[in-house]
Amino acid sequence: MRIVYLDEPTYLPGAWRRRFAELGDFEVFHDRPDRRTAVNRLNGADAAIVEWTHLDAELLAEVDRLRYLTLVTSSFDAVDLSAARERGITVAHCPDYSCQAVAEHTFALLLAVSRRLLPADRAVRKGASHLYPPFLGRQLSGLTLGVLGTGRIATAVARIAAGFGMQAIGANRTGTAVSGITVVPLEDLLDRSDVLSLHVPLTPATRRILTAERLAMLRPTAVLVNTCRGALVDQSALARMLVDGRLAGAALDDLVDDDAEVLRGLGNVVLSPGIAWYTDTARTANLAEIHHNLTTYLAGRPANVLTAPHGQSSP
Repeated sequence: MRIVYLDEPTYLPGAWRRRFAELGDFEVFHDRPDRRTAVNRLNGADAAIVEWTHLDAELLAEVDRLRYLTLVTSSFDAVDLSAARERGITVAHCPDYSCQAVAEHTFALLLAVSRRLLPADRAVRKGASHLYPPFLGRQLSGLTLGVLGTGRIATAVARIAAGFGMQAIGANRTGTAVSGITVVPLEDLLDRSDVLSLHVPLTPATRRILTAERLAMLRPTAVLVNTCRGALVDQSALARMLVDGRLAGAALDDLVDDDAEVLRGLGNVVLSPGIAWYTDTARTANLAEIHHNLTTYLAGRPANVLTAPHGQSSP
C-alpha cells in the first residue's frame, strides 16, 4: 500500500510520520503542487492525505490508481465528491478533531468584537488609561445566540453560551431536535438572534446562504460570527450593512475577495486568518483522526466517509 501526503503538512512531527509509515510505503510532499504534479502524485499512490489541493472533476478524471483519500479538514468543499465516486475513490474527512477549538475561537472572536478589545488594546499602547466612552461593550448574559447549523461544533458553542447565561437557538435543514439548542425555522433564527454564529459546511446548497435579504433580517444590534467558509455569506452585502450601521459588528475567520478590503478597514470587524481550529490539542487530534481514517480503511471498515464508489455504502 503506497500512501502519499499530497501537499505541505501544517503539522507532522517525526513520531507521527513514523506511525503513518507503519501503514505502508509513506511519502510526504512539502509543497502545494500544481495540477499536473498533483495528478502524477495521486497516480503513484493507492491512498492519499490531502490538505490544500483542490480536487475538481477535471483533475480527478486523470486519476486512475488512487482508491482512497482522506481530507485533513472537516470541510470538504475542496473535492468534487461526485467525480470521486465516479472514479472509484472513497473520500473521508475529519469531523471531530477541532470541535472544541472552533467553539472556543467563536467566543474569542465574539468577545473581541463585542467588548471592542482590539481598539482598546491600541489605545492603551498609545498611553490611554481608564478611557471609557469609546469602548462601551455589550454583555453576553441574557442575549440570544443563534447557530446556523446544529452539528458537533454548534452544540459545543451552545454549551459555552450556557456558561455565559445566553439562550441558544438554532436552525437546521430538517428541524431535528438537538440537546441544548431550541430549533427554530431559519427566518425566526435571523429575527431573534443577538449573535448569529455559522456552523455549516460549504456546499452548492449553502453557498451564500446568508443572502443580502437574509442578512437584512438581522437586528441592527446583532453580531455575525463566522468560523466557517467566507463564501457562506454575501460578503459585499455584509460590508454595506456594517458601513451603514445596519449591523453592529462581525467576527470572521475566513474572507472571500468581495469587498474584503472594506471589511479589513472597519473598526467593528474582527478578523482571524483561518485559525479557529488551530490549537495544540486540536492539531494532534487531527493527526490521530487522519490515522484512524486510514487504519479503518485498510481494515475494510472505513470511518468518516463522505462518499464511496458505486456499489459500496457510505454512512
